[in-house]
Amino acid sequence: MNTSPASRTPASPTPASTSPASTFPAGIERGFAAARQIADSVLLAGYVLYPYRASAARNRLRWQFGVLVPPEYTAQGGEHSHQRTDCVMEARASDRLAVELRFLRVQRRTVEQATATGGFEPVERLELADRVLVERDEAVEERIEVLLDVDELIREGAQRAFRLPGVGGTELLREHGAAVGRLVRRREQVDGLVRLTAEELPGPYQAQRLTAVVENVSGWVPPRRASREEALPRSLVSTHLLLGLEHGRFVSATDPPEWARPAVERCRNRHTWPVLAGPDGGYGVMLSSPIILEDHPRVAPERLGTLDDATEIDEILALGEQLPRIC
Repeated sequence: MNTSPASRTPASPTPASTSPASTFPAGIERGFAAARQIADSVLLAGYVLYPYRASAARNRLRWQFGVLVPPEYTAQGGEHSHQRTDCVMEARASDRLAVELRFLRVQRRTVEQATATGGFEPVERLELADRVLVERDEAVEERIEVLLDVDELIREGAQRAFRLPGVGGTELLREHGAAVGRLVRRREQVDGLVRLTAEELPGPYQAQRLTAVVENVSGWVPPRRASREEALPRSLVSTHLLLGLEHGRFVSATDPPEWARPAVERCRNRHTWPVLAGPDGGYGVMLSSPIILEDHPRVAPERLGTLDDATEIDEILALGEQLPRIC
């Protein structure tokens, strides 16, 4: 079984355009590339929403979908710490299963102003010549990759534990050559677990039921009446799974063929829903999303930009000279 973590850190509130190199076979990676366009539509939900300011309530309470909180926080916050995907697949002999767990990790950004003594002090906002900086949450996309033989999965199952350590950094801000402030960024430690099992289904069709469970296993113990804001940096946010077979195919959970309907009805999905997401209507990729989608969802051409649509992009450009930049 091959596993690897990957991450990318945006300098702005939206993810960077570059992606980490994948360890998956070329055929699976092609299928995942198409499915990621759909997944990104969900991952991006919760970033700053135009035309609201960073201080707006709609932008301060974000990421309403696919949040897996630390298990000790579930009783206080009413949110869950795991999600479970069940689906039926038709793996061929010597087939391999690729699993890509994708989620956002909250990165808290605070603003500090330079003092006359050469130090820095926290402030709510810092006005520069070309923009106004305020404290806010950013996000880092994280990926956990697993590649394993289906035969091994049926015999033994598999699990992949991962730890993302807490990290921090500063970005010095200068005007006219002098330091005027700095941005301080901090990510908390996040611990997770991916558990995979598969079982052969009775009958002549050589099909299997796949179960994939994603858990937040962070040991953080929240103080009494801890806020959601305290839990988010230790959570998996907008959590998705991409599932791919090298040679086989998945069965629709929404409209299965008659022979597979009894097996599909026994599937138990929790806090997520799997849909077919292969390119060109293919059956080799499944996307398990916290938002219920239809099979083979597509991104409208006008939504392929980093903003919602071309009209908003035009409006942003038109208003950019009239409104102060609050970042």
